[in-house]
Amino acid sequence: MPKGKKKVKVVDWAADENFSKERSIFYVEHTTECPIFQMKAEECGAFFKQRIPEREFQLVRNKNGKEAPREGAFEIGFSQNARTSVHELWSGLTRGPPRRDKFPEDYENLVPDVQRVLKKFYPDKVVGLTDDEEDEN
Repeated sequence: MPKGKKKVKVVDWAADENFSKERSIFYVEHTTECPIFQMKAEECGAFFKQRIPEREFQLVRNKNGKEAPREGAFEIGFSQNARTSVHELWSGLTRGPPRRDKFPEDYENLVPDVQRVLKKFYPDKVVGLTDDEEDEN
């Protein structure tokens, strides 16, 4: 193995030993042609961990390296947990140039969609919504 390259351990979040229904998954497919795509993926995961701290989130990039990303891709999917279906939150595939159009302008705009998915599975636990926000949805 070349020096400096460390092997990344791939975790199967749906496997019994790793699964938790309290852990939601963000799936980001991003091209590797430019480092900004990787940075934006990490930024997305960090935003939601801070924005909804009462929920556990896991970021899975490019299916843990098992799938080559499409050229120019920046796609964000979300699932309630590792065993539920993935809901597309953002697609930058057909956007741009310029490159900045590939990414959501503000991750805050994705929060209502994430909360809708969470609420579908746990209607009694409305995650991060105030009463006013809940009335709007």
